Amino acid sequence: MPTITLMRADSGKVVETRVGDTLVLHLDENPTTGYRWAMETRDEEVVALQSAVYVHGRSTGVASGGQRSLTFHAKKAGSVTLQLKLWRAWEGDASIVERFGVTLQVQE
Repeated sequence: MPTITLMRADSGKVVETRVGDTLVLHLDENPTTGYRWAMETRDEEVVALQSAVYVHGRSTGVASGGQRSLTFHAKKAGSVTLQLKLWRAWEGDASIVERFGVTLQVQE
């Protein structure tokens, strides 16, 4: 099954995919600042989150960032919007500094 890779630049796009495909989303993140990517909306019936991992960048310096990688599996045909927010969860929605959204058109 094909793997589709999405990045920050894909925010706002409509992406066509097929049932069985894997989607991997890579977003820059620096958790030492307290800001982390979190899911805002998704439809687990159409596209299911399989994993979410943080990978440190090459720099090992204090406060160096890395990438949050989220892997999704297209389960059934339909349209779904994945919406994420970069925020400090303990500060609530007022702390959101960025959003990422992509519409997935899953076909048989």
